Amino acid sequence: MSQHIKTIFEQLRAAGASSITISFDGSGDSGSIESVDIYNADNQRMQIDLTVIYPKEKSFWVDDKWVTETEEKEMPIADALEAYCYDELEKTEIDWYNNDGGFGQMTINLDDKVEIELEVNTRYTEYHSETFDLTDELEEN
Repeated sequence: MSQHIKTIFEQLRAAGASSITISFDGSGDSGSIESVDIYNADNQRMQIDLTVIYPKEKSFWVDDKWVTETEEKEMPIADALEAYCYDELEKTEIDWYNNDGGFGQMTINLDDKVEIELEVNTRYTEYHSETFDLTDELEEN
């Protein structure tokens, strides 16, 4: 876990946050974070207006190869949590946004020891197919 996200978790704890739920959904070649919800110890939703530093990667094509640069950006804490979730989703290499897509959530418990769970559900279309040879029917008539 990067020092940036550890610092963000510490700032959230200091502001009274106990847990975070980040929900995402995607299909048809796109996907997005649907919500970032921060809760206190009484499981009540909180609005925390903090600005934090989080690293953002940029990739671009140079001299027939991809080059990636990381730049530290200042952003609202909810945007940093969203970026963190996208980063972790990318690491799973699960295609949750193309075709039938997928959905899920990241749950972060900030009590005592930080615990993070990422649940990714993928959708798929299933079908059953049968083939019949009807050539004999033509010969019988």
